[in-house]
Amino acid sequence: MKEKIVTIALIILMSTVLSLMPFPRVHGQGGVNIYLLSPQGQGTVGQNVNLQGTIDTNNGKYEIWFGDKVVASNNSKGYNVNANFTIPELPSGTYTIKLRDIARNVNATQNFNIIPAYYIKAIEPPAPVLLQQGNFAMLNVTVTGGQPNTQYYANITVKLPAPLNTSYSKVITLLSTSQGTAQAQLTYPATDFQPSGSLTNYTGVYQVYFNETQKLASSQFFVGFISSSEYHREQVITMRAIGYQPNETATITITYTKTGFKVYTAETVASSEGIVSVIWTVPSDALLGEYNVTITSHNKSKLLFDSQLFTIPGYWVKFKTLNLASEPVPKITVEATDQLSAETINSTSNNEGIAALKLEKGNYTIIAYWNDVDVGKINVIVTGEGSFNLPCELTNLKITVRDKDGNLLPFVNIDITYQYTTKERQTKTGMVSGQTGLSGTFTLNSTLTGISYTINASLYGVVFNYNNGTFSILTAQPASEVLIVCPAQTISLKVLDNSRNAIPNARIEMVEVTTGLFYGIDVDSAGVATLEATIGKYKTRVYTDNILLYETFIEVFRDTQSEIYCYLYNIQVKIMIIDYFGQPISNVNVLLKNIGGESWSAVTQADGTATFSNIIGGSMQIIIYHGSLESAYEVATVQINEPTTVQIRMTRYVILGAFIVEIAILATFSLVIAAIGLFIAIEFYKKQKNSIKCNA
Repeated sequence: MKEKIVTIALIILMSTVLSLMPFPRVHGQGGVNIYLLSPQGQGTVGQNVNLQGTIDTNNGKYEIWFGDKVVASNNSKGYNVNANFTIPELPSGTYTIKLRDIARNVNATQNFNIIPAYYIKAIEPPAPVLLQQGNFAMLNVTVTGGQPNTQYYANITVKLPAPLNTSYSKVITLLSTSQGTAQAQLTYPATDFQPSGSLTNYTGVYQVYFNETQKLASSQFFVGFISSSEYHREQVITMRAIGYQPNETATITITYTKTGFKVYTAETVASSEGIVSVIWTVPSDALLGEYNVTITSHNKSKLLFDSQLFTIPGYWVKFKTLNLASEPVPKITVEATDQLSAETINSTSNNEGIAALKLEKGNYTIIAYWNDVDVGKINVIVTGEGSFNLPCELTNLKITVRDKDGNLLPFVNIDITYQYTTKERQTKTGMVSGQTGLSGTFTLNSTLTGISYTINASLYGVVFNYNNGTFSILTAQPASEVLIVCPAQTISLKVLDNSRNAIPNARIEMVEVTTGLFYGIDVDSAGVATLEATIGKYKTRVYTDNILLYETFIEVFRDTQSEIYCYLYNIQVKIMIIDYFGQPISNVNVLLKNIGGESWSAVTQADGTATFSNIIGGSMQIIIYHGSLESAYEVATVQINEPTTVQIRMTRYVILGAFIVEIAILATFSLVIAAIGLFIAIEFYKKQKNSIKCNA
């Protein structure tokens, strides 16, 4: 009874556990679920949020809600959702992010807090234009995620460039909208910045803070005394520096920072308002790079030394290197020389033949170098960004290989060597290797004209064009062609049978393994064939009456005489048929068949053998049957590669005198005879026993 109670309790417990287990849903992978929000828990207006989760519908439509706003919608990938959205403009507070499976009308939710965010940013001119001394900077101040319709107070601080670190502050009021966003714009410098006297009279970076002590937000802007950070040749630089003593003398110096060379120096006098104004035109031979402009006052009356950098960047100018066939040429060094400054700049063409250089306005000599060899030269005028074609004296060297009959030869190895002289008058050697394609040609693209090339063509490592391997390309033309003829060799082949006698009228077929060249020829009555074959390695087959006798490989690299020993041809085969006890069986029909379909037949003689002459060996099928017995039928398959005797035992039969008897019948007959003998012996024994009793 106790055992039954325990069993029932265990069953109830297992049922309860199983009912609580989260079995897979019938129509989905794991229901509608949000398993990742990044950032997690809180964020600011405009911030990007990544949501990852699942829905219940395969490739189904979903929506993501932020509060009462749809912020994303798409189709899931399988059951998975991976979506990005931005936090909408809303007041601070707690909102519900909802992932909705539209087809199932099922939602998953998570809470998310919008927290306030503070921003301050100076409105600067678009680069490379700069804010100059004495001008105003506009400052944008913004609060997002605040309380709706609420006043916010912001203490805006502007700090002068280091090492001055003088600060000017102003408290402003911002009124938020119903969406919790407050914005204001103020101008710096202004009289209401405290302490009074705010200014932009110094060159450098001005730091800007939104409630500096609380570190709510910060930004910066740059003020210079020239109007741009970049200039091009012949452009005018306007300098305007403020804060000097009236009529004070100052020295303007412009230095090329790469070398320290002073490209300009002059003295100037400040105006009665203490403003230094200078206009300077960038020279037409100014070098690319960075320059430093300084204003040095003789009285050193300005607290911060005026010094500012600018660059002459040049324009992107592209040169397309083209060979004589107007094809792009990669890896060409393009060198541009400024005709005024003699400055040289270079670049290398890419796979599309484009070399990009930064050049300033002016006249340039452009030279193309192929491995330090001058192959092209043009003069260009640069006025801005642009592109030019740069022709190069480079030709395409097309090498064609064929045999004496005009057949094109693929997969021939080509090794090319050549010598050339560089611009430094150095002699160098170049090497190129390749292989002819299916068309029998190999093309060396964009190579030098006016020099000689040594070309070695080879098959299987054997060079076959020693006498015609050097060619000169003297003319500048789009394509230069070279023809190489692969020589033929005389080969004499003699076809022999198994007894090394000639096989007359056989056919020889030869296929070159690499190039695919084919030759077919019939041997004469002496079994000999002579032909001229292009060098190579040939798969050679010998046929007679369309029967394959032999297959071998023959190398043809010189005049050759070879014997082809068809050891399977003209074989004598004896088939011996014996019975179960090894006795020869005569009058058995023997049929031989080879894989070529040829067949031979004979009848065994008194010694049980059938002899076949002039057989083509190989894998052969032997069929034997006795004319007096329909069921006396045997089949065997043997491999015959030489003259031989094949013994086949007919295990189901024996010879009795002149008769062939099935061994099963003989066994039955023997049992019957034995039984009769036993019966006679028993009867005889009985009679003898009775006779003895009577006599007694």
